Amino acid sequence: MSSPVPAKVLVIDDDKDLRYSLKRALAGQGHTVIEADSGETGVALAKRDQPDVILLDNRMGGMTGIETLQMLRGAQPQAMVILMTAFGTTQTAIEAMKFGAYDYVMKPFDQAKLIALVDRALGARRDLASAGKSARSLVNPADYKEGIVGSSEPMQEVLKSIGQVAASDATVLITGESGTGKELVARCIAQHSLRAKGPFMAVNCAAIPENLIESELFGHEKGAFTGAAAMKPGKFELCDGGTIFLDEIGDMSLPTQTKVLRAIQDGEIQRVGGTTTLKVSVRLVAATNKDLEAMVAARQFREDLFYRLNVFRIRLPALRHRKDDIPLLIDYMLQRQAAAKKLRPKRLSNEALDALMAHDWPGNVRELENVVQRANVLAKGETILAKDLPQEVLNPRRAAPPTAPAAAPSFAAAPAAAPLAETTAAGASMAAAYEAIYRQNRLNDGKNILSVIEVEMIRRAMEETRGNQLRSAMILGINRSTLKKRLIEMREAGIKVFS
Repeated sequence: MSSPVPAKVLVIDDDKDLRYSLKRALAGQGHTVIEADSGETGVALAKRDQPDVILLDNRMGGMTGIETLQMLRGAQPQAMVILMTAFGTTQTAIEAMKFGAYDYVMKPFDQAKLIALVDRALGARRDLASAGKSARSLVNPADYKEGIVGSSEPMQEVLKSIGQVAASDATVLITGESGTGKELVARCIAQHSLRAKGPFMAVNCAAIPENLIESELFGHEKGAFTGAAAMKPGKFELCDGGTIFLDEIGDMSLPTQTKVLRAIQDGEIQRVGGTTTLKVSVRLVAATNKDLEAMVAARQFREDLFYRLNVFRIRLPALRHRKDDIPLLIDYMLQRQAAAKKLRPKRLSNEALDALMAHDWPGNVRELENVVQRANVLAKGETILAKDLPQEVLNPRRAAPPTAPAAAPSFAAAPAAAPLAETTAAGASMAAAYEAIYRQNRLNDGKNILSVIEVEMIRRAMEETRGNQLRSAMILGINRSTLKKRLIEMREAGIKVFS
């Protein structure tokens, strides 16, 4: 396997025969090979020659490979270091990755496999370079104190809704899939309300056993049940003057729903085992990922409680419906994670961003945050590469939504779609368009009509998005790297795309 681009490779090993063997193999791939017989010499050559990949022996006279690796991080931080060792101990493996090695291999090794590993390391090196030497932050975390990040149209509508309802005392129902940030919205409403100085308490109705939820919400008197050794106030009582957030309210039992309804309607509660009615002034915000209307129809949720909750509804969009926000969210997450450890935030390579943009995110923002945190840990340098992402994100067949287009446009397959499309009026119109294109192609003796269509589709997508390559690639159903390649080819051919 040969690398598409020749590179500089530094081999640091005190075994002269091994250096000779590696030099021949690597030079045969077109690489320039630099040799060093010790860690000290290797560090000096790394500073001078700035190699792309470094093959480093672990046990040499003088500095060990691990010690040399630590020195190389300062001498040439962008180089991909592959540690070679005949002693694959647990400590060696852990320390190699801890101190930023790209990988390590056991001696004796298969030379072809090592060459393939060097090629992959060079690909990662180019990926690092594509991220640029510096990256301008897309967001300032101080501007997003509530943690709600997004400039897409769906999120702007959410923010407008929060602004409209926050200053009132109206009950709010937040709906949306799991992981979309319903609690963040509830906290934001509380922070911007007239009750901002009062308490805010969140209760996950699905996480509390049914026999305890009533006590959790309304409290209990001493001796009310086995284990009730003392009086305990509930969340409604503790939230007097503030806001209570009932998450996953669709999982609440019907008897408890009745008592919540009374608390909302009359502002009155009774502790479990008590006879005294307590007056409370609490603003209620509820959330669910279930279809409450369907549950009402199935008599699984009280209709009167539903209407009490549904005074003002905020519907949170799934992440797949606001993909323009993904770069902003990632930047925000990386900055927050870096600030917590007092480190400089890492940046994202183009290939990694393409993979994240293509993923369907069934777990929404919560899943994205988990993936970013994991990649932040795995990234060896200052840039997160595509290989640092989990397999479910990188595998397009598992990651793509059922209705997602193919990875690249298949213009040849377009006419075959016409019979299916003819079942609708829009489909009939498409079929007519296909027929017109086909006839024109026959008149022109089939002169590259597919390229003409491709150019026009790219031009229109770029015009629609005002030159935004990420959004254009999403519209076209291709990844950003493919679009960039097409744009370069079009410009070289003198085709104007977007001004």
